[in-house]
Amino acid sequence: MTKQKEMETPRKFRLSVLPPILIIIGISATAISSIILWRQDPAASPRTIISRLVDRPYIPGATVGLTLVGIALAFFWSSKETQKRSVKAGLTVLAAFLVFGGPTYVLYVLQAVDVPYTLLTLLGLASFVVGLFLFMRLMKGKE
Repeated sequence: MTKQKEMETPRKFRLSVLPPILIIIGISATAISSIILWRQDPAASPRTIISRLVDRPYIPGATVGLTLVGIALAFFWSSKETQKRSVKAGLTVLAAFLVFGGPTYVLYVLQAVDVPYTLLTLLGLASFVVGLFLFMRLMKGKE
């Protein structure tokens, strides 16, 4: 019984501590890189620092990778009930982005690629409709 309790404690510790540590390390990688770039050129604007960070693909890659691994571990190691609530919350955020961000920001990006105006209009409308449909399904499930 004692050996089983000893084996269980490190597992609980690992399950509750490892994902937040990975997320914090991922975000800290960008913060530290930004500070280093700022120290190299104190007169640089925030826009310049961000563009320099993006020019070095390993920094955003490491940040996104570590953060996503931490989020994935937290998701997969959580209970089934927590997983269901997390999926619903994520789908709600996706629906909100499709309704509000799809017709605006996604279209700005597509305009920069010179997509025809009629296709832009159809994609904006489709994004809005899909977001509303998803949002309505999620709200229907709560009742």
